[in-house]
Amino acid sequence: MNKKILSKLFMTVLIFFITFSFTTCGTLSSVVQDPKISIHSMDVTNITFNGVQMLCKVRVENPNSFEIPFPETDWEFFLNTNSFIKGTVKNNQRIKARNSTIVDVPVSFNYVQVFNTFASLKGTRQANYKIALGVKIPMPVFGDKTWNIQHEGNVPMPQLPRLNSPSMTVGNVDLTRAEILVNLNFENPNSFQLPAPKITYNYHVNRNSFIRGNVDNNTPLAANTTTPVSFRLQVTYADLFRSFASLVTQREVASMLSISCDFGIPAFAGEPFTREINGTLPLRR
Repeated sequence: MNKKILSKLFMTVLIFFITFSFTTCGTLSSVVQDPKISIHSMDVTNITFNGVQMLCKVRVENPNSFEIPFPETDWEFFLNTNSFIKGTVKNNQRIKARNSTIVDVPVSFNYVQVFNTFASLKGTRQANYKIALGVKIPMPVFGDKTWNIQHEGNVPMPQLPRLNSPSMTVGNVDLTRAEILVNLNFENPNSFQLPAPKITYNYHVNRNSFIRGNVDNNTPLAANTTTPVSFRLQVTYADLFRSFASLVTQREVASMLSISCDFGIPAFAGEPFTREINGTLPLRR
């Protein structure tokens, strides 16, 4: 067989192979369709003074006439454009032909972790977040394919309660004692309930500490509202004059109540919350 015949035979085989390859790929492309990937929802499922639980739901639609593997989903969670936490969701199930499924991507974090990582977020009402997902599915013939999608929103940051219009007034007074009425109004600006605050006080007379104690309080602070807390102090004149003999000749004396509160928010542990309330104490002899 001469060289011309061999050359023609080679070209014929080559053309046939190329034609068959394109035809096969075109046929496969029309048979094997890409799944449709989209974010179904991103919700805060639980929020407390400790932290937040969120759930991202990714919808995967399989338009093919055959099953495909459940996707392996890598995710990364950002706060104010900074990477914070990441993870991977896997599942051994398969997605049925011409069917869809939801991939649950749970994200949870505590506020101590947030503030330790991003100190600038302390004191802010909310932070911007972004969740970036890489959804990888092994596709027949074509191999692994990855879809990159993301979702943005905002998530609340915890706030310390505020003490609004605290007051200290004198109640019943007789020759032996005076009653001090204290009213505190705690405004909880958070969207979650806080435990009953632990309140300690230090009552000063003429700039000197006189009575110390704790408030017996079991009232939690409801979300997004103001909760009143009241208590009474008893000033016994015999004890007062015994401690401060110079007051015997006076008709009244300046007083001050120092309040310290612990709201049970781990993210603010170690940060003092103190307020002072000034008043006047009448003296009887």
